[in-house]
Amino acid sequence: MAAAQARTGKRAAAQSRARAPRDPEATRKALVDASLKLFERDGFHATSVQKIVDEARLTKGAFYYHYETKEDVLHEIHDQFIDFQLKRLHSVLDEGGEPDEVLRRIMTDVLIEPISIYRSEISIFMQEHRFLSSKTFASIGRKRDEFEQLVTQVIEQGIEAGAFKPVATPRVLAFAVIGVAAWAHTWLDPRGAMTPRQIGEAFGEIVVDGLRQGSLPKGKKRT
Repeated sequence: MAAAQARTGKRAAAQSRARAPRDPEATRKALVDASLKLFERDGFHATSVQKIVDEARLTKGAFYYHYETKEDVLHEIHDQFIDFQLKRLHSVLDEGGEPDEVLRRIMTDVLIEPISIYRSEISIFMQEHRFLSSKTFASIGRKRDEFEQLVTQVIEQGIEAGAFKPVATPRVLAFAVIGVAAWAHTWLDPRGAMTPRQIGEAFGEIVVDGLRQGSLPKGKKRT
């Protein structure tokens, strides 16, 4: 009897996986939204697939049609904001301009404003990424490396043009630029006294001004 029930359950699960949802995009969004809420409230480890589908008012079959594990959902949460930032970064670079102006736009359009839009997603990823497998993290790393390399190229162009002082290697300076906004997700309030754009413009001015006037103590060499 138990064996027959197990076989029936497996057949049902297989049928659910094979049968596409009527509105796959809406289903996927509902699963991600539910996961965001639960990961933020209970943490990744304490959130089961059952809790996710209950919150989304869907079935496990719907979940497993789109994802193999909840780690895949966390991966998608990361890709939502990094893909948005990469798209904006490529747009800024395609527009071109002097390196200092490009860097200002990166701070505003690519870093601060997207953080205000994807604040929950970024916070959850930063808190829960330790649960990702090495394979998943490698995939994530490729996009983050691309982002870092593109910002580094802007710094290199600025140094070559004489707009920025080479107080450190371009890569280290790129880390500094990205790092200015790294923890904004913990304090940025889109409804605060300053808008995300105003904050981005202020940070951009600080960064550009610092790179223009940067200097090292005598005897120090850039690393």
